[in-house]
Amino acid sequence: MGNNACSPTPEIIDSIFLVGQDGGIIPDITLNRVVSNYLSLNSSFALNHQYCTIQERLSKDQFAVLDSNLTSIFSKRNKVSYGGVGVVALAMSLLLDTLVDSVLGQTDELMDPYQRIFGPDNSSEISSITREYLRLVPYMVNNSDMMAEMTDIYDQKLKYALIKLYESMTIEQRMSTVALKHWINGAAIHLHIRIHGIRLLSVPRGSAESLRLSYRTGLVRLVKLFASYVRRNVKERGPTQDPPFKAGFLITEPNRKVRHRVSHIPCQSQGITDAIVSRILEVQNIRATETFFWEAGRNIDELIQQKEHFELPTGNVRYFT
Repeated sequence: MGNNACSPTPEIIDSIFLVGQDGGIIPDITLNRVVSNYLSLNSSFALNHQYCTIQERLSKDQFAVLDSNLTSIFSKRNKVSYGGVGVVALAMSLLLDTLVDSVLGQTDELMDPYQRIFGPDNSSEISSITREYLRLVPYMVNNSDMMAEMTDIYDQKLKYALIKLYESMTIEQRMSTVALKHWINGAAIHLHIRIHGIRLLSVPRGSAESLRLSYRTGLVRLVKLFASYVRRNVKERGPTQDPPFKAGFLITEPNRKVRHRVSHIPCQSQGITDAIVSRILEVQNIRATETFFWEAGRNIDELIQQKEHFELPTGNVRYFT
């Protein structure tokens, strides 16, 4: 950072950034890890691992309740068509999370699996459409005609919601952390809804690749706009040194502000601001999001050809077919 007095120390920067993290104001546009794990070639492994973990976590009586709930949802059929694949595996994972929380009596809003995907503000059109679709999947999945029809309907709903949000952030310049996080996770899920439609023979095979390319291109533009948005909005001031004493503050975007008492001289604020901006952009792990859309293109044929069905375990048996 240099040796002059106006260069903040790493300790000062770390302390102020930590205050921002503790205050929940550090932007987060990351692609949710559950989404990226289940919308991949490793989806069946991820779901099987989750189910094994659940078996180890629950008591015998609790697991019996879970098993009964699953049986009622799937009408006593053991096989879940494409249960280990893509959006169906994701829907199964979220269903299991919800059912396990219910069995354990955990009703905390923070436990909402959809909130973990879209963030605390998950009331957007994109999150609502996604939630509706993924909640319906378990009830439709074993009827291929109904599943294909529903997938096509929600494909179109999500497509237009994502276009609307993209134009809001680009043309209307209404960028925000919430908007971009919803777009990134919504686009990832939408791409795999499209891929599942191809598996069910309800949409043309080439439509997934064209959609992927549009999202990959859109992501590049949105990330640049987000970086400018962060640089424009992050501000920091240290606490006053003389009476009347006032706490310092860190602002990351409109209506996202925390106070702090990390002492530093006034001329260090610009250096702190620049460092906080760099740290914010670094923790977004943009490379992982870019890789997700890149790998979807490289593996598009393998993704379409995935056919693992999830067998609802009987006794201690658990496997995919």
